[in-house]
Amino acid sequence: MHPLMVTPLYPPATGGAATYFGMVAPELAQRPEVDWVTVLTERLPDQPRESTCGKLHILRHLPTRVSIPRQNAWAHALSYAHTQLWFARNFPELVRRSKVDLVHFHTRYRGRLLYAALKHSGVPAIANLHDKMTNPAVLARVADWLLCCAQGVQRFALDGGFPADRITFIPLPLAAPRMPSADHVSALRQRYGLGAAPYLLFVGDITAAKGVYELLEAYRQWCSDPPQARLVFAGTNREGKWFVRQIEQTAHTTYVGPVPREDALALMRGAAVVVLPSRSEGLGYVILEAVSLGTKVIAPPGIPEFESHLRESILPEVNAAAIIRALTAAWARNAPPSYPLSAHSLERVVNDLARLYVRVVRNETDATDLTGDNHRRQ
Repeated sequence: MHPLMVTPLYPPATGGAATYFGMVAPELAQRPEVDWVTVLTERLPDQPRESTCGKLHILRHLPTRVSIPRQNAWAHALSYAHTQLWFARNFPELVRRSKVDLVHFHTRYRGRLLYAALKHSGVPAIANLHDKMTNPAVLARVADWLLCCAQGVQRFALDGGFPADRITFIPLPLAAPRMPSADHVSALRQRYGLGAAPYLLFVGDITAAKGVYELLEAYRQWCSDPPQARLVFAGTNREGKWFVRQIEQTAHTTYVGPVPREDALALMRGAAVVVLPSRSEGLGYVILEAVSLGTKVIAPPGIPEFESHLRESILPEVNAAAIIRALTAAWARNAPPSYPLSAHSLERVVNDLARLYVRVVRNETDATDLTGDNHRRQ
């Protein structure tokens, strides 16, 4: 069996998609039922166009778009068109030439020509939905299966019109991160000029949907003089100059840019609170990783898993007033939150993915999905 994984982000790129596929692809390549795993992703500077490690083949052929900061509207539109044309011209032939059995694609990639290329590839397609940014009804016309990685995303897909009998639920995987050393945290503090004072931390793509502007407004009102804590943003800036100007106009804030995952984990370990006031999140690796590191969090609203286990740490809504109240409560809270991370076992997730691949390739019918819920194709 030969699955082709299509993702805009793959290590050393950073982001949720890079974390996900960077964990599952190498593990799937170790499975006996898998003959070969190919990952199709974006070109990156200083990275080879093709590389192979055992049964894992990385193709960095896609135009560089999502993996770099947004420059301006014209460049962003041009890169979108370039990506669409690449799929139209190259994707079906790549699938045929590589003898791919199924395509597993991240829904960050979308568009008419891309979807047509998926249909023309002639193999089953599994759409991997991590957030609430893609129209489920559109995906229903393109994907044979929808893989949801969070309960809220599954509800979003059902409410949005994706047929229940073609949805399966497999949680996000999480390999327990190695605890960053005190020396690593201290070195990053020095590198970014944070000093020894406490800091609040946002980690992720800098976008309006992630609530970055509401967080800035809340911090301006919450911050005292001298400040209780600095506010630090780490991630790829997709808002451009407007976000940079907002940082410059807000005292005691720092934008450190995109950072490698190891540095992001160290920053999370050193933070007083990790804040993710997102509207679009399916689950959020950042919150899971911060909790696993023993750091207090402010989690986004509307995520059933967090509502069950992180109730005291959840924003009721994304606005400045709610964030101010959450910051005040988190600042006073002594104990870090707890969460049942065993549900996100990497071994369990990879086992379920491999089983899903086999059933899709064999076109098997089964009314029970891989996690016991009744959302599999009949």
